[in-house]
Amino acid sequence: MRIALAGVFVGRGGVQTHFHWLTRALIAAGHDVQIYSLGGMPDEEDHRRELELSQQGSVSVQHIYDSGGKCRLKPVAAARKLMALLNAFRPDVYLACGTGWNLFLPAWASRACGKLVFHEVMSGEVSGKRDSRWAARWLFEEIVAQAHPVADNFARSTDWKCPIKVLPAFPEPLEITANIPAPVPPSARNGRARAALFSRLVPHKRAFWLVQQWPRLQHVLTELHIYGTGPEEEDIRQFIRDQKLSGRVFCHGAYPSAQAYVDLLRSFDLTLLPTLGAEGAPLVLLESMACGVPFVAFNVGGIPDYANPDCIICDAAAPDGFIPAVERMVKCLRSGEMDANRLSAFYQRKFSFAALSTIWCDWFAEGATVILSLTPQSR
Repeated sequence: MRIALAGVFVGRGGVQTHFHWLTRALIAAGHDVQIYSLGGMPDEEDHRRELELSQQGSVSVQHIYDSGGKCRLKPVAAARKLMALLNAFRPDVYLACGTGWNLFLPAWASRACGKLVFHEVMSGEVSGKRDSRWAARWLFEEIVAQAHPVADNFARSTDWKCPIKVLPAFPEPLEITANIPAPVPPSARNGRARAALFSRLVPHKRAFWLVQQWPRLQHVLTELHIYGTGPEEEDIRQFIRDQKLSGRVFCHGAYPSAQAYVDLLRSFDLTLLPTLGAEGAPLVLLESMACGVPFVAFNVGGIPDYANPDCIICDAAAPDGFIPAVERMVKCLRSGEMDANRLSAFYQRKFSFAALSTIWCDWFAEGATVILSLTPQSR
């Protein structure tokens, strides 16, 4: 099949990670892939990832500069460029991921795509008439979602009546990019644990809130480490200085990838994500499970799809329950109730690269059967 993936390829984030590894899976299955990146200009790391993909098989990355950089195109020019690329490629499936009117309207107007599909990787909550996802609601043939709650949210907020297939996004497959030794059961040393948060440091992720809870956490945690960048980073650093928490609470900035990320994750007993915002399904929680490290999080967005016996997912309707949930997790670590091998096996079975490749490629194969059954007149 000829498959077009449209979204933002440049930069670092969940969508970029998903695109990269979804493309790897599609190439391995023998598909021809073109990526249309609607965003800023690529940097050296983006070009490195493009080269890596090109070495895997039939793939190309086309950049539509509709924002940022000296090569900026106005929206109309960007739309025309995308339409021209689609007319030349004529994909069997056009899969859009993200937001922005140019993600949807040019593909619909070109009439060059066999099937128009939108992959919702955010919360599924569509609000306001200016939300570009209304274009997907009215113009696209199929919606797929990152998680079951996300699918439910999209159907409810847009009055979408057709079934929505759940196709999880690809995290960084640490089982491929790194060596993950057999999980070591966390020990909760001296009755307390080392915890970390990996996230963008924005208000709705509540990293700053978590740091401010140290007086309530210090009886169950020896250390709290914050990894990530964003507008709250300096506030967190200043709070640590003001409260003289150095040596107990840390703010490290950006976190690494591949082996360095695995080694870092495995150095902690648990990870925390107290977000109450509009979430898709945070990939950092999958990466934690891949290393056999349990998490505590709220049941927002698609996080309930990650439910398993070794992690704790709290009720967002009772936000005061997060700290008691951390206390329960540390108690489980001390008693040995938490099974790191069971947690790692859950990830391998449900969310590993092999598992997600099978889910995605089977879905495309089902679509190919439908597409190939259509006559040229019906298409």
